[in-house]
Amino acid sequence: MSAGLGAAVVAGLREAGSREVLVRGDRRLTGEEVLAMVATATARLTAAGVRPGDTVACLYGSELESPIGRVVALALGLRYVHVLRGVPVTVAGQVMRTLRTSALLYEPSRGDEVAALLEACPVPIVRGLDADLFGPPREGVVTAPDLGDSPEIAWVTFSSGSTGERKAVAYEHRAEAAQYRVARAVFGRERWRLLVIPLPRYLPDVFVLWALASGGTAILEPDGRPERLADVAERENVTHLMAGCPAELYELADHLETRPADPPDLRLVIYGGAGPVPSRGARAARRLGAVLMQTYGTSEGGLLTSLGPRDHARPDLLASVGRAVPGVELRIRGKDGADLPSEAVGEIWVRTDQRMRGYVDAAIGTAPVTGDGWVRTGDLGHLDSSGYLFLLGRTEEGLPEGLHSRPIEDVLTGHPAVMGAAVFAVPGPAGPVLEGAVVAREGQRPDLDELRGLVRASLGHDHEPRRLHLVDEIPCGPSGKPNKPALTSRFTHP
Repeated sequence: MSAGLGAAVVAGLREAGSREVLVRGDRRLTGEEVLAMVATATARLTAAGVRPGDTVACLYGSELESPIGRVVALALGLRYVHVLRGVPVTVAGQVMRTLRTSALLYEPSRGDEVAALLEACPVPIVRGLDADLFGPPREGVVTAPDLGDSPEIAWVTFSSGSTGERKAVAYEHRAEAAQYRVARAVFGRERWRLLVIPLPRYLPDVFVLWALASGGTAILEPDGRPERLADVAERENVTHLMAGCPAELYELADHLETRPADPPDLRLVIYGGAGPVPSRGARAARRLGAVLMQTYGTSEGGLLTSLGPRDHARPDLLASVGRAVPGVELRIRGKDGADLPSEAVGEIWVRTDQRMRGYVDAAIGTAPVTGDGWVRTGDLGHLDSSGYLFLLGRTEEGLPEGLHSRPIEDVLTGHPAVMGAAVFAVPGPAGPVLEGAVVAREGQRPDLDELRGLVRASLGHDHEPRRLHLVDEIPCGPSGKPNKPALTSRFTHP
């Protein structure tokens, strides 16, 4: 019997009792207070006609009520559609219709989106995540069904949109439980005191639930400036800090160089969501290496690899995203689906109990899950002889044959005047043509011809971008990954 996430979260809140479990600014809620809010909300939704197994959608936001609303869904055993900011109304509405959604919850800050979503998918029950649902709190014992082995759909989130589409990804209860087991194994089984920026990405929201299930505390800090995060981490005795994508980690590490000491209770600074930049990672490791943890995962497969603090002490691994976490199998396969040897480049396939069931709407795309449970990630990479995974790009990037984006981007970002870089393809008369965009460090203006020559000298003439563009920022999707279709569109000329 596998413990379900809902049962684990309710047990963690009960264990916390009078200790604070959710913090945002001056607001501090204890485990008892959260359970009282959940008791009120479950009673009101039940009275309105919501039943276990029904589907509830939520316009999720950055206030404390959003994760509490998620706990309400877990306590009632509901399917939960996690509608993040930026998900098109047409996409969310189609998913809600497919799953026969009976209730819509919304954070008041997103109230202006309710009418359009209800037009796309009318539902009979609509409640704001405020006194409309939670107040005044009532006494009551909160329980959650233990669905850790259930194959029913528990949760629907949306992919990062790295291919230009926001696909609706459905997870079963047993996959949700497997993800929590892996999180405990990788990030620690003790109570967390987690600092997270409530961005419109699904992973920070899941981390909040994992922190509550640990009996610990989640601190939501919407101001993601490095100096603010460092101040809050020190004041709140943070043990786990979600630093975001590598670029956000590097900004935090640069800021910490100006401080006499790091926050004293930090055990892990977690980052991921995009490939690392070795030159900048080396600098971050000198300051934070003892607590750095990089992760790699996908919306479809869950948490797949980790590069731990000890690994960050090895310069040869700073371009890696680590080794498979417990319960994950990794393979590198060719276009024919055959396994490739170590060091060979191919598509990354994974098999894990964390994997999705599939995409909700088959019209969006065929679920990349094979009959024997393997998931195609769409990422390109290679494994070394010790099982460390190195990312090289995406299968759909469409670069000229034999080229991969990561090695070129690593050379560009290794230049001291460059803060960030992304390479992409634009159409040419004889096929795709390699171009790139670079962001300068503050006070710098890199010579673009010099950068092209650096790539040519490091990797060869065929890796040299035909043209580089100096931009203020690299456009990114909701996950923090570069939005390369946007760059291709911007720099494609008729």
